[in-house]
Amino acid sequence: MKSLINATSILFLSIIIPINAMALSTAVKAGNDYNYTLDKLRAMHVMIENFGDEDLRNKYSYIKSLFQESGENLYGQNYSYSYEKFRKLKSELIIMLEKMAQNYLDRTKLILDSTAKNSFDILIEYSRKGGLAAYFTRPFDPMRDVKPYNEKEYHLFYNREFIENYMKEGYKKYHRAKNIFNDPEIEVTMKRRNLPSESLNYIIDRYCTVVSICRESKQYGVEIYKILNESKLGDSIVKYNIKADRIDPIFDARIPDEYKVDANDNIKLIHSVELKKLTKYQQ
Repeated sequence: MKSLINATSILFLSIIIPINAMALSTAVKAGNDYNYTLDKLRAMHVMIENFGDEDLRNKYSYIKSLFQESGENLYGQNYSYSYEKFRKLKSELIIMLEKMAQNYLDRTKLILDSTAKNSFDILIEYSRKGGLAAYFTRPFDPMRDVKPYNEKEYHLFYNREFIENYMKEGYKKYHRAKNIFNDPEIEVTMKRRNLPSESLNYIIDRYCTVVSICRESKQYGVEIYKILNESKLGDSIVKYNIKADRIDPIFDARIPDEYKVDANDNIKLIHSVELKKLTKYQQ
């Protein structure tokens, strides 16, 4: 009789333990998905505010409603349903991030290309082997000599290498981001049905990486503008009574107005909020 009880107990445990383990596994997965998607949605907020069109904003609102529903089921310990809802959320997030990543690529190329002509002209004209180089390095007597260059030319000559490095790194990162966006593994993975959560995470992370690298690339374009328009820095300092080393992009006259949204986004600031600060200073 005792051996029968033991055998029955062992059989019961062999049945119940896998069930509990499965329930725990689903709970952990749903919890991981909760933390993962919450982090992505928080990161998406700045992107949407700065570059989201009506379609992207509507998609973002819909995804947030899915997150709320998934989270409520997670809190209610309905782990299986929550896990499946998070998978749907991630699928929608991929569609949204693909479009957003393309937007960032377009903005990156736009700002780099806008500096290219001036930058390459400077590399040619202000080379240390060029015709003006001897004048920049020769002692100048203001009483007897005719100054063969102006202050802007002198500034560009000594900052030419920075411009060249920024151009190299900017385009290098742009093409790296573009290659990640066009990764054939993404297309192959997307063709599979019922993708597991890990595969969805892979695609989401790739698109987020594209955005991150584009921000770095765009910042090189911003830095080139700061060199090209160095003489405008004093205007910003005087106008807004701001220290040069603490100037926010919105107050920086060296950055063209059409690219200030990029400069703000690069450091994860919301452009519309920054514009309100500018308006307050101008009143």
